[in-house]
Amino acid sequence: MAKRLVWFAAGVGAGATGASYVRRKLRQATRRPAPRPPGTDAGARAKAAVSEARAALAEGTAAVRRYRAEIARRALEDPPGR
Repeated sequence: MAKRLVWFAAGVGAGATGASYVRRKLRQATRRPAPRPPGTDAGARAKAAVSEARAALAEGTAAVRRYRAEIARRALEDPPGR
């Protein structure tokens, strides 16, 4: 009879420990934010990439215009063959 009592107590202890562990893990899981679906931010990232590309293109175009203006100014100041 003593063996049964020992095994019963061990089972109750193991069950209580397991239930406590599961409860703790569930609480941790519910506190974490749920993962967002993969396509949620795809549109926003694409728009941001297009915006950055347009800004880079505008900056490059402005730099080329400045360079060409500088070349034209230099050509007027110091014409070739002088």
